[in-house]
Amino acid sequence: MDKELIIVGAGPAGCAAAYKAAKYGLDTLIIEKEEWPRYKACGGALSDRTTKILKKYDIDLKAEIIKSEINNFKFRFKNNVEFEFNYNKVPIKLVDRSAFDDFMVRKAEKAGAEFVPKNRVLNLKEKDEKVWIETEKGNYQSQYLIAADGANSKISNYLNFDQSNISYKGIAMEAEVERDKLSFDNFKNQITINFNYLADGYAWLFPKNNYLSIGLGIMRYKKINIKEIFNNYLNDLGVEIKDNQILIQAHPIPIYSSKNTMNRGSDRILLAGDAAHLADAFIGEGIFYALSSGFAAAESIIETKNSELPIKDIYQDKLDSSIISELQAAEKIASLFYNNQQIVRFILSKRKDLLTTFMNAVQGVESYRELSSLFNFLKKLVKL
Repeated sequence: MDKELIIVGAGPAGCAAAYKAAKYGLDTLIIEKEEWPRYKACGGALSDRTTKILKKYDIDLKAEIIKSEINNFKFRFKNNVEFEFNYNKVPIKLVDRSAFDDFMVRKAEKAGAEFVPKNRVLNLKEKDEKVWIETEKGNYQSQYLIAADGANSKISNYLNFDQSNISYKGIAMEAEVERDKLSFDNFKNQITINFNYLADGYAWLFPKNNYLSIGLGIMRYKKINIKEIFNNYLNDLGVEIKDNQILIQAHPIPIYSSKNTMNRGSDRILLAGDAAHLADAFIGEGIFYALSSGFAAAESIIETKNSELPIKDIYQDKLDSSIISELQAAEKIASLFYNNQQIVRFILSKRKDLLTTFMNAVQGVESYRELSSLFNFLKKLVKL
């Protein structure tokens, strides 16, 4: 079967690329290895920058996709230090990832893309100005391919792109707990972020209608027993773990690092989303960067017809001009924040208004670059 564009992976990056390409008129196919819809371990927090980029491409979230919209936050640090505040600008939207991903697939299909789930890629090669793909359901050839197949990208491995350095991967664990298993009213309208359990990450609690998304993520690889730490967190919350009644899932966080010189493209293949290691190093956000890279990958393919530049260079230029500077700033903030939490606690105890500044950056109301500059200034000020 001959296509203009094949996309491997039906997450946010793959669907964004398929939607943009199909809407432009490219004959587009999405291949997904899992049955559909599928469960996805993810906190499912959508920042304001995420909803804005969707609107930029004429995608409005349906009300039923959004489980909660929350303005109230609690931050917990060591020594029982807590900060609670109401962020009155834009609420965080919490979604069920399986429903969100399915919504994006349907958007891509409506735009004209074909979707084939439960179809694993077995092999591929670039030959004769085509990408040749062998799958469980047949063979395909395409002018271009976008690999949006996640943090453990098989396409990346086929192309010998270096994914081996685990120092660029964090890890997260998550469980969804029904309200009858916990005193739900204690958490109903508040997001809790807890820095007590990990030196280089945080635990979270997100209320979503009649259940809680509970998880933790470490942003830098370390040899620790993250399952034991997560179980301790669940026990502290009063969640009983027995008889496998609660599904706990783990997944890698492919953190962006300026030290990672991985190649994100070839003559006809581009990596997007988690496959391209584009999660931010501060909070591990991946959805916004996945969407951004997916749209950018599709636009690069569209534009290559009228450009003498290699497609991988067009794509990298788009990433550089849209998200790389923010990811680099998030990397600096992560280093400052996680290595100086005592200073952060002290500053926040004196300047609680900075919580709003922090949330502005997380939401995309302000940039990470602005927050990075502020962190540097305050750190120097405290050390005087």
